[in-house]
Amino acid sequence: MPVLTIASSKGGPGKTTIAMLLAGSLAAEGKRVVALDADPTQAFSRWARNAYEGPAFETHAETDETRLAHLIDKVAGEADVVIVDTAGFGNRAAAVAMTSADVILVPTLSGEADVTEAEKTVRLAEGLARAARREIPTAVLLNKVRRTQLAKHAAQEIAAAGLPRLDATLSDLVAYGEISYSGRLPQIGPAMIEITGLLAELRARGWLGA
Repeated sequence: MPVLTIASSKGGPGKTTIAMLLAGSLAAEGKRVVALDADPTQAFSRWARNAYEGPAFETHAETDETRLAHLIDKVAGEADVVIVDTAGFGNRAAAVAMTSADVILVPTLSGEADVTEAEKTVRLAEGLARAARREIPTAVLLNKVRRTQLAKHAAQEIAAAGLPRLDATLSDLVAYGEISYSGRLPQIGPAMIEITGLLAELRARGWLGA
């Protein structure tokens, strides 16, 4: 079953929020979701354990790269979808999560430093895929987008660098920030529309399985 790793060599692009959105949304559809938290902050697993209000999904916190590799292999045979959240810096656990992935999402903000780090992460993913001698689809996801010239410029820079990018984007909405406290995913409004669009594109690309 699909292993979807969310990775970035830079902290702050919203990896954990995106992991929350995907895991909660897919669980609400009745999918058996297993979420793996490979970030030493354990923000994702702590949220799932203490705040999340929605259909249950299985969560494991594991930052040791050897144990993580075995855990990904184990749960991939049991779940409909595996979501892996990684640390906001380069470490061996993140590399294991990317090498073990069927799909890698690289969230980025619109700033120059963010886009530069997104390119580094994509190039790392490409190198890991070559080393593993298999294809690992990777795409950049623009996050916390404000409809400004900066966002347009970021999209242009991503295209100029030849980086694969999702058409779907996530805006800088209060609703996304609120879920870390409320534990409830957006059910109405622009946030819900964006989440639905993101899931639809991942499915259209064949990245969420059947």
